[in-house]
Amino acid sequence: MMRKNLYYVIFVFLFANALVFSETTRETLCTHKAVYDDTAGLLAWYKPDVPGAAYDHVIDLAANFIKTGCPTEPTTHLPLYMVHSWFLSPREAGQEKFEKGLSGSDDGHTPACTYANFVESLVLRYYPYSGDDSYIGIVGRCLDHLLEHGTTPAGWTWANCPYASANPRSSEYFGATHWGVGGRNDGPFVIEPDKVADMGLEYLNFYKVTGQSKYLKAATDCADALVKNVRVPSKRTSRTDKPFRSPWPFRVSAENGQVHEQYTANVIGAIALFDELVCLKDRLGLPQEKAAGYKRVRRVAWDWLFSTEGPMRTFVWKGYFEDIPHDEYNRNRVQNIPLETARYLITHPGLDRLIDVDVPAIIYWVATAFGTDDMDAIKEQFWCYAGMGSHTARYASICAMWYERTKNEWFKQQACRFFNWATYVCDKDGYVVVGPDFPAQYWFSDGYGDYIRHFIDGIAAIPEWAPADENHLLRSTSVVQKISYKLNEIAYRTYDNTATEVLRITAKPKSITVAGNKITERADLDAEGWTWQPLKKGGVLKIRHTGGPEITINM
Repeated sequence: MMRKNLYYVIFVFLFANALVFSETTRETLCTHKAVYDDTAGLLAWYKPDVPGAAYDHVIDLAANFIKTGCPTEPTTHLPLYMVHSWFLSPREAGQEKFEKGLSGSDDGHTPACTYANFVESLVLRYYPYSGDDSYIGIVGRCLDHLLEHGTTPAGWTWANCPYASANPRSSEYFGATHWGVGGRNDGPFVIEPDKVADMGLEYLNFYKVTGQSKYLKAATDCADALVKNVRVPSKRTSRTDKPFRSPWPFRVSAENGQVHEQYTANVIGAIALFDELVCLKDRLGLPQEKAAGYKRVRRVAWDWLFSTEGPMRTFVWKGYFEDIPHDEYNRNRVQNIPLETARYLITHPGLDRLIDVDVPAIIYWVATAFGTDDMDAIKEQFWCYAGMGSHTARYASICAMWYERTKNEWFKQQACRFFNWATYVCDKDGYVVVGPDFPAQYWFSDGYGDYIRHFIDGIAAIPEWAPADENHLLRSTSVVQKISYKLNEIAYRTYDNTATEVLRITAKPKSITVAGNKITERADLDAEGWTWQPLKKGGVLKIRHTGGPEITINM
């Protein structure tokens, strides 16, 4: 009853206020001239008359900056994204200083978050979308460095775990000492268990792409540390008590397990990691006892998430960002944890029987708690309350995915409006700024690792936004290991034999084969086959394959 009453209050409040966001009427937004439609609604800055064209454009610009535009830091000889959290562009730093790799910030570096997001955006999303496999090598270099120079020793309480923070211009990652313990950042030899889970999941995904066993070991090391250190979440007896404990603390000394901050709502990464490992236990050869431990601890996290003290009921969504002061009394709130929880629920709809209540509740709460009065933008958190591009794109992507499920036009309109605004933070040279209130900060974790994937998820949910004159694989339920785009053929391989893909292509296929065997066009995907939805140019192709991982589309 408590849960239903909470949602009822949220829905009544939101619909009463109609969730109307005021459109900005600024002449410029970041580095672009603002473009409006006849109703003063903000359009994207690039090809505003072509819906979705700018979304494809900005992800290309951002991805290409990581590939070809990012300078090398001179003392470590590493790319800026491996030793800095953010940088100044040539506009602020000057061309010479930028090219010499001297424009990185003095803030602590965020390796685990940045590299986990790189796997998601550049390897799992952008590589299948573009066919450019160079990003596998770029991200692999980051992961290898984290394993070699940013992982806790084997004998510690939190053994073989990645560090969430590091000092700027340091090739060795061991927590950030720049502000010290109790200040802005973790402190020396302090880790964040939610980043252990997030990075463990991406080690596993990278293993699926490359087949290299060191990434599988890194993933299971992270999972084992989470199993070893899980705790029974405590309950508070009154709202004036000190905050209760989550299944894992937010900040903890890796060597001895001393807790520096008790609470984080971010458990969905751990749940996803355990789900994947349990599902693949036979294929990976995991011992039954180990798999049983993963399943048990996964249940602890899931039950807590939906419990009377869990964030799905309390909406105490906090405990993510590395550069925020310690929040002993849980006064801060963030938007990324609930929205990423919603993403997992949408992509795994059978897990939550109340998904049609839970996901809209999250979307509406984020819209009201983090919306911006004069812009279609989403703020990052209560303690950094300004509209930001990556978080706005995140909100838009969840709205797009929920529209795909429900066909409710309001969510599609929200996705379009907020994606349009988010395009403005990327300039024509691929520099992705935080937002108009942070005109000289270009964060690698947000503007590149986070930003790119949200646009691709949105396009996958609404394929009409993909380029009409190009071929793109937009989404797969499996990890895509390899893909090639040729003039009259698209060929790709997935990690799993059974999966479903969504593509936007320029013409209806002549034939499709799975492991060399032709599959047939169908009215639906209840069995192996493919469906075709024609658009004004080209159309949307959906493929379900159960007979193998090798797919060839002949056009």
